[in-house]
Amino acid sequence: MTLRSAAAGVMPGIDLMRSARLQAAELPAPHLPSLPELPDRGLHSGLLARSLAQLSELSAELTSYGWRLTQRPGADDQRIRGWLRSDVDTLADVRGDRAESGADPDDDGLAPPLVLELMGPISLMAGLALPSGEKTLIDHGARRDLAASLANGAAEHVAHVRRACSPSSLTVIITEPDYARAREGKIPTVSGYRTIRSLGREETRAHIGLMIEALQSSGVEEILLDLGGAVESEHLEDFRAGRGPSVHGFGVDLPVMQAAGWERTAELVESGATVLASTLTAAETAAATTGLPQVSELARRVQQPWHRLGMPLDGLENFLLVGSSDRHRGEPARSQLASLSEPSAMRVITRVRDTAEALREQIREA
Repeated sequence: MTLRSAAAGVMPGIDLMRSARLQAAELPAPHLPSLPELPDRGLHSGLLARSLAQLSELSAELTSYGWRLTQRPGADDQRIRGWLRSDVDTLADVRGDRAESGADPDDDGLAPPLVLELMGPISLMAGLALPSGEKTLIDHGARRDLAASLANGAAEHVAHVRRACSPSSLTVIITEPDYARAREGKIPTVSGYRTIRSLGREETRAHIGLMIEALQSSGVEEILLDLGGAVESEHLEDFRAGRGPSVHGFGVDLPVMQAAGWERTAELVESGATVLASTLTAAETAAATTGLPQVSELARRVQQPWHRLGMPLDGLENFLLVGSSDRHRGEPARSQLASLSEPSAMRVITRVRDTAEALREQIREA
């Protein structure tokens, strides 16, 4: 493996072609540009809407209280599906133009690697309403149908990306920011006066496992699971220990990680797993206009705790560095990231890339 960085998350503006070109120019292989998410284009373009656009045999519409399932496809459903197809095709055009110009040479005729961020089924259930207006999370049958629809649709989406963009390798991040709240029974009902009953461990494992299986069947080379918090023993048992569908790694938040978290991260690396490592805090990202931590500081943020564990420096090859873990959280966090100026957003991407490069150089010299 090679220590890399990725541009998973949101970008400011409304021009996907421009965002894709900027990422492609700054993130040559082995780093991973993404299919940029542009919240400034509106609710039809966010991560939730993109997930809804992937649903197989289910449709959704936008209401005054958010997205809900509907009996038949309408204008909202057609719009989100059209935008997702168009976004993938636009990304393909950008990558094709770079290949023709010789900017991204590849002996195998494939474009550089790519990362896709997909919302997982549990968070989708927490954010999508039934036709009645209540959260999908409240109904067992609706949960089962939604998980199956998302798994099938995600596989079709990946197939479209592969055909259009021809990446040399494809990394998929399953993002589950509401996983812990759903497991703990902290998701509010639509009225807000009570919370929805906690979702059992076996059911959550089955729903996420279904999506993992679908992505594996579609040939995705690397599947990472970001549960929006610390990696617990339960997560390793459910999604890494071989009891069922297994991911290649997990997301961790380096700036807030304590000693126990670093020890678990070391265990992951020793097992050959990838560590999707958020290197910046939300406050640091928000202040990107005025200044970010230097590359040397960010490199120490990774290297010093690793050294204290007595781990070999080359174990950091398993790390995939990204910016702030808030890139996939609720709308306030996403809007904050999208509100950055374009130069500031690119400064975050290049600072994380340069940190990965600096750590790679240290590994080579060791």
